[in-house]
Amino acid sequence: MFLGAFPRKPDKATALKQLRTQVTIFGVVVAVIRITPYLLHYLCEEEEELKLDL
Repeated sequence: MFLGAFPRKPDKATALKQLRTQVTIFGVVVAVIRITPYLLHYLCEEEEELKLDL
C-alpha cells in the first residue's frame, strides 16, 4: 500500500552502533540506580547504633 510509511532497515554497522550506544546508556542508568542508596547513606553521615537497655 504505502511503502513510504515503513522505516527502512538500517545497515548492520549502524544497527550495531545504535545497539552499543543504547546498551551503554542502559548500563549507566542501572549503575546510577544501584549506587545512589550507598552514596546517600555515605553523605548522610548518621551513625546508627542499636542500644538495648534491660
